[in-house]
Amino acid sequence: TCNYLVPVDGESLLGRTLVALRRLCPALSEIGFTINIKKSIPPGSGLGGGSSNVATLLRFLPSLLGLCVGEGELLKVALSLGSDVPFFLHSTPFALVQGRGEKVISLHHRPRRFLVLLFPSFPISTSWAYRKWDEEVGNLKHGAFQREWTLERFLQDGKDEMIEQVIWNDFEGLVFRYYPVLRMYQEMLLELGCQKAFMTGSGSTLVGTVEDAEKGKEIVEKLGQRGIKAILTSTLVE
Repeated sequence: TCNYLVPVDGESLLGRTLVALRRLCPALSEIGFTINIKKSIPPGSGLGGGSSNVATLLRFLPSLLGLCVGEGELLKVALSLGSDVPFFLHSTPFALVQGRGEKVISLHHRPRRFLVLLFPSFPISTSWAYRKWDEEVGNLKHGAFQREWTLERFLQDGKDEMIEQVIWNDFEGLVFRYYPVLRMYQEMLLELGCQKAFMTGSGSTLVGTVEDAEKGKEIVEKLGQRGIKAILTSTLVE
């Protein structure tokens, strides 16, 4: 069961996770499970809510029965279920992820940022976004990889005061064409005082970085007055 209207049958993401785990650990096939999900991250928001649910299940069920599953085996299952899942299997809140998601490089320098998360009233399907990318955009250009290297260098050198200058999301150009209201929200965040505003993942959430918690609370309040759902959060630094 779930507090959001998402698939909960055997073909759902968690249903397929359970099937994969039972193949990996046959002992799990002898036990029935009832899984109740209480989501704080809206589905289709581009924040990895579904992927984090999968990673939690992959970690929890084998440990519940005291089963020893190798990291390599877990990673293989995780990658088969979603490119974001391996990140959530790692105990690092800040990382550079490469390849299809299987290469997770922990970044020990973790910049402190307060973030305004703006939640549009609609989700965006990740599969739709990637399909459109393949149809209309194709492979990343060299410049994108250059930006990736620049971002990695800033983080590893501890120059987080400049991180806003090298944050980007290649999906914005594509997704904003189909959902122009997202560009309007991005501009709104900047007008209200965010230092940087960008879409997370394949959407639909917009993120605005702010200088301190007080400024973030002020922006969240102003968005609420306009009937726009938003919350204030921060990066994990512990």
